[in-house]
Amino acid sequence: MAAALSSRWRSHVHHYEWMSDYLAARRMTTAVRAMMGGIAASLAVCLVVLLRFDGPQGPVPIAMTWVAFGCGIFGVVLWAWRWPTHGQSVAFALVSNVAIALSCLAYPNPHGALLGCISFATIAAYIAFFHSTTLVVYNFAVTAVVGVIAAVRIAMTGHAAMAVVDLFIVVQINIAMPLAIHVLVRALGVDLARADRDPLTGLFNRRAFYAHSGKLLGGRPAHGGTHLAIVVVDLDDFKRINDTYGHQVGDEALIAVSQALSRAVVGAPTVIGRSGGEEFVIAAVLEDDNPAPLAERICEEIAALPEPVTASVGTAYTALDATRGNLESTLDRMVQAADAAMYEAKRAGGNKCYHFSEPYC
Repeated sequence: MAAALSSRWRSHVHHYEWMSDYLAARRMTTAVRAMMGGIAASLAVCLVVLLRFDGPQGPVPIAMTWVAFGCGIFGVVLWAWRWPTHGQSVAFALVSNVAIALSCLAYPNPHGALLGCISFATIAAYIAFFHSTTLVVYNFAVTAVVGVIAAVRIAMTGHAAMAVVDLFIVVQINIAMPLAIHVLVRALGVDLARADRDPLTGLFNRRAFYAHSGKLLGGRPAHGGTHLAIVVVDLDDFKRINDTYGHQVGDEALIAVSQALSRAVVGAPTVIGRSGGEEFVIAAVLEDDNPAPLAERICEEIAALPEPVTASVGTAYTALDATRGNLESTLDRMVQAADAAMYEAKRAGGNKCYHFSEPYC
């Protein structure tokens, strides 16, 4: 059970991260921060207006409203400060949920309190966009409880039919909006995952390789490596395989090579991509400045395949500290260097590994 919960938590973290990356790649994070900060600020302003004029009466309701105001200020500060981490985003959702619940429960007019429950839909939409179904259900459960309390108060004034209809509208909005967003985002996630992958081998395509390599370098404290190695792998005389055995055998060979590459890099933080045709590229974080063992394992894994295929391998490496700054430019230069080394290996007869002009195997 613990393992299952841990797996779900990691999945939710991953979902939040790729959605954040998606927005960042399209330069939309500033606009989203402004929007969410504005929503939190509007909640705080509304509560101040209510406290000044037609708001709660008595020390407890007033205290509840001030707590809700503080929750709104928390949201404003968070979104003004930075793009939140996954944990901070969950905290924002929960705090906002509490703020709306407190303000609705504290409001003396039950009609206004039930109307205020529509505000839960705003947080429900945010949760559905960024977070898990569990959190969506929790938000709805709180909405239902607060809404029922307000509806009962309305019914007690002799307007039972109005209470039922108004509660139905609140529930409908708080179900329809997050449900539609949740389905859309999940479908978008599947499409984005497919867009990042080569359909034949399942490896990252060239664009995704660069994006995920940047993440690999950005996570350097976690993996503890000191050097970045780029490995370019090109299958030898692959056209002959297609011409002799047919394209189906060629496709099977590409799939087998992709699996061999995954086996060869086990133990090192890596990103593997198919850059086109019969060429593959690998970014690996190493604990030293010697990519030779990795290159040799790649040669050996491919040569040992039952498919009639060998590969020319080129490598380049640099200290991780040298990758600070423009990561994409650094990766470009290293891929070009490894590509040049790979062609040296190919000119030397193939089934070899070169680091620039020096053979490794």
